[in-house]
Amino acid sequence: MFRLTLTIHPGDEDDLVTRLHQTALSGLEQENRADGLVDFHVWFSTAPGAQDAAARLQNAHVRIDEVEDQNWNAAWQATWRPILAGQRWYLTPPGDQSATPVNRIRLEMHPGLAFGNGDHPTTQLCLIAMETLVRKGDIFLDAGCGSGLLGQAAHLLGAQAFGCDLDPTGLPSNSFVGSIDAIKTQSIDIAVMNIQAGTLIELWPGLARVTKREAILSGFLPDQADLIEAMIQRPWRVLSMQEQGGWCALVATSQ
Repeated sequence: MFRLTLTIHPGDEDDLVTRLHQTALSGLEQENRADGLVDFHVWFSTAPGAQDAAARLQNAHVRIDEVEDQNWNAAWQATWRPILAGQRWYLTPPGDQSATPVNRIRLEMHPGLAFGNGDHPTTQLCLIAMETLVRKGDIFLDAGCGSGLLGQAAHLLGAQAFGCDLDPTGLPSNSFVGSIDAIKTQSIDIAVMNIQAGTLIELWPGLARVTKREAILSGFLPDQADLIEAMIQRPWRVLSMQEQGGWCALVATSQ
């Protein structure tokens, strides 16, 4: 494995991810430093992949290290512990044998990148919003669903859930490879999109077209909240905004 490391200021992560979205990265990791800066690590399976990313960043301080290969998911999962999220969720690592607390819904976390695996604040913010918004029988869409954890949560809440994603890797059976453009207008009761701010802004018109009640938008930073809020136009309005762990989520409604 090859690790590309770049020291950045807090809040610059979103721009960095945008610049790397077409590279063959295998994972992302960020590490807070004592001096207030952030060491941003990007993992690649090949040296050319890491070198291509370094060229895209055009930063003299990018460092590439070769790291002994290992089972990264297994090592990462070994550190996971059950998490209480919101009022209803009990998030567990795969294979966890602990008892589910009374009045909690058990949801197994998914290994993968930072967004959508269950332990990241953006995913938890989505789950917290969903526990009060999703109704039994709702048609639920997770746009950019990844491995499908949020769709799984919606199913546990009684919704008919499906997702879409342009990346076929690890796509769940109730999802399709494609974009929001393939979905019928006003056919979704509640939708969620947990992705970086630039993509939220780009895809919002499509999500607003297909969704007839509420939309949950997550994956943006506090200093990007004004941009996300400003894109919500009538008949839509902002219902609530929450922050957790340096990340934000917004709930919008058309009713």
